[in-house]
Amino acid sequence: MESGLGCPCNRASITKSGSRLNHGRVNFTPIMIQQLHIPKNPALLQVVKFITYVELTQEDILDGRTAIFPNATTNILFSLDEDILVNQTSSSNSIYTSCSSTVFFKPFEGMKFMTVQFHSYGLSYLKKIPAFELLDALSHLDIIFSASDIERVSSRLKECKTIGEKFTALEMFVSKKIGLPEVDPRLPYSLQLLNSEHSISIDALSQSLCISSRGLQKLFKKHIGMSPVYYRKIIRFNKAAQLLLNDSNNSLTQVSYDCGYFDQAHFIKDFKEFGGISPSEFLRLKSDSSDFYNYKVTELHTLDALNP
Repeated sequence: MESGLGCPCNRASITKSGSRLNHGRVNFTPIMIQQLHIPKNPALLQVVKFITYVELTQEDILDGRTAIFPNATTNILFSLDEDILVNQTSSSNSIYTSCSSTVFFKPFEGMKFMTVQFHSYGLSYLKKIPAFELLDALSHLDIIFSASDIERVSSRLKECKTIGEKFTALEMFVSKKIGLPEVDPRLPYSLQLLNSEHSISIDALSQSLCISSRGLQKLFKKHIGMSPVYYRKIIRFNKAAQLLLNDSNNSLTQVSYDCGYFDQAHFIKDFKEFGGISPSEFLRLKSDSSDFYNYKVTELHTLDALNP
C-alpha cells in the first residue's frame, strides 16, 4: 500500500493534513489527516518500512472506492473506529500479505485507521512460514497474532490521546512480537538493486550474490513470496504509474520504452494486471488521486476490477 501512502523519507514523522501531491507542489484540501512514522527501534527498522495514521474528514471522497496500487509488501491494518471494507472483506483488523494486486477501500466519514508496512521480506520474520503460502492474501489478523493480543493492542490504540502516543504503542507491540530478527543481508541488497534506477538483470543479481538462479528463486519465494522476475514486474509497474502521474504528456509508447517493456501491448497488459485499470483509464482518473490513494472509482467499476 506504499504507492498510496507515500514513500518513506528520512524524517521520523510526516504530517499531511489533507495534502495532495502535484508535480512536486502540495495543494491543501481538507480531505484527510495523514501522518507517517519511521520506527525508532533499529531492530524493527530491519523489517518495517513505516507506520501510518490516516483519518478521513470530508464527505467529498465517500462515493465509490479508493484504490491503492500493490508494491509487493505486507501491510497490517488496525481500524480505530468501525470495520473497514477492504476489497470484499469487512474487518476491524486485517493483514494483506505480499500484495501484488490493487486494494480497494470503501471510505466513510470519520474513518480512522493505522497501518504497518513491512519490507517485502518482512512477512517471513513476522510469521515463521514461507511467504509464498500467503502470496497476495487478505486475511484477518488472527493468522499472525492471538485474539487476546489483537484485542489488547486495539484497545490501547483507541485509548491513546495523541497520534504520537499511538505510534509509540504500535511500534512497541510489533517490536515485541518480532524481537531481534536476523535478516539475511542478501534480501535488502537484492531489493536495493532491483529498485535502482538501472535495474540489474536477474542473472547478474544471482552472480553478485554468488548463488545460482535456482538459489535466488528459492530465496525470493521463501522470504518475499514471489520470484525475482515477478517482483521486478511489480516495481516496473509502479515506476510506469509514477511516470504517468508526474507527466500527462508522456505517451504510452514512451512510458513503455522508458520502463523497459517489450512493447506497448505488454505494458498495458501488466498495468491492467496490477492496477485493475488500463493506463488510459488511470490518466483519466489520476486527477482525483492523493498521497493516500492512487485513484477513485465507482462501485460498478470496482466490482469489475475485483471480479475480472
